[in-house]
Amino acid sequence: MSRSPPRGRQLLLVVWMVATLLPLGSAPAVGVATECDGLPDAAIPAEAFIAARFLADVDGDGNRDVITGYEIGGPRPNYREQDAYLHVELASGWGTVFQLDTIEEFSDLPIAEPARVVAMAGRLLIVTAVQVGANSRDFVFFEFVDCSLIPVELAGGGYPEVLAGGAATHREWFVCRSDDVVMLELQRASLADEEPQELIVDGTATVYRLESAGFRRTGTLELGLPRTESDLSRDFPDCSHFVGAFVDDDGSIFERSIDWLAEEGITTGCNPPLNDRFCPERPVTRGEIAAFLVRALGFVDDGGGDWFTDDDGSVFEGDIDRLATAEVTKGCNPPVNDRFCPDRPVTRGEMAAFLVRALGFVDDGGGDWFTDDDGSVFEGDIDRLAAAGVTRGCNPPANDRFCPGELLTRAQMSAFLMRTLDRVGGGEANWCRSVCP
Repeated sequence: MSRSPPRGRQLLLVVWMVATLLPLGSAPAVGVATECDGLPDAAIPAEAFIAARFLADVDGDGNRDVITGYEIGGPRPNYREQDAYLHVELASGWGTVFQLDTIEEFSDLPIAEPARVVAMAGRLLIVTAVQVGANSRDFVFFEFVDCSLIPVELAGGGYPEVLAGGAATHREWFVCRSDDVVMLELQRASLADEEPQELIVDGTATVYRLESAGFRRTGTLELGLPRTESDLSRDFPDCSHFVGAFVDDDGSIFERSIDWLAEEGITTGCNPPLNDRFCPERPVTRGEIAAFLVRALGFVDDGGGDWFTDDDGSVFEGDIDRLATAEVTKGCNPPVNDRFCPDRPVTRGEMAAFLVRALGFVDDGGGDWFTDDDGSVFEGDIDRLAAAGVTRGCNPPANDRFCPGELLTRAQMSAFLMRTLDRVGGGEANWCRSVCP
């Protein structure tokens, strides 16, 4: 097969200039329509301070939506000078907003930190921090109903008392169960420094059951004290903390870049249809890297398709054809190059070649950035990637090696893509407001 498609570098730059001007937090809307699309759309103001953001399905349609807490006004920590908002953007791109500090009980020190979405009594609730103290957070629950965000109150009025945090000798948190919220107020013993665990000697567990009219306080639970804190936490795990887009990358050094990848619509997860996992340690296949790059760089032309003989029926065939049309890939069996090998894992060296071709990096910064790629067919690409600031090496803190023959993990790919698109987009400021702590 012989083709000579245009490289389209100018188009690529235009795509990214437009991308940096899109509304903050916009999620790709591919064939997703909702009954809300005809209603007025609430966008996030350009001057907003993004307090927290993650993805979850809030309307039950199977598509993940973008949940954002933002603030307008004076800089943190001057919370009294700010107005706080909770914003939900559906997968279709339509958005709605609720001003948090209009809730009288939580108007003194408003913040805007959506923590997670929980399934409770057959409903999806957004857990959002709305007030901050020296050692605690106050939380309130919202439900997306009839294209609006509705705070879920107690059946008799007011809101459940759900706090997280606490001083050195007093800790409070809450756990979300299938039908109720449990508020724990605990007293820890003063133990010697050599004790490995904290001991809970006193405390209460107040239960709020979610019913059709709202939460109803149903009483307290027996905690079986005294117990160690770690033992108690197994029965009452904290559900107030931010968990990001996936459940299997918590604590990973790549969690920020993985969440960014999901937020930008470049990944949807690794376990469809649920897609609550990213599989960060799994090697990236050539088919997957085609999908990553096509979504990230906006390639749309497939040049007529059917570039290779071994991807017929692959879910990545369209992405592979678009990657070939953009001249980012030449195939996997030179000199014939009529095959792509979509299921073969990608090495770090191959990844360097993909990114350099896709972005058109030409400066190698003098070359010889690493000690372990001498003689590699990818040495030039690796040097150009290093000169662009996309890679730092594979053996910190020395970082004098690149490990070109090692398989590339999905987590590593997220970091490479985030750094790469940062360079093309003009620097960290273009995306940091949505992903940086």
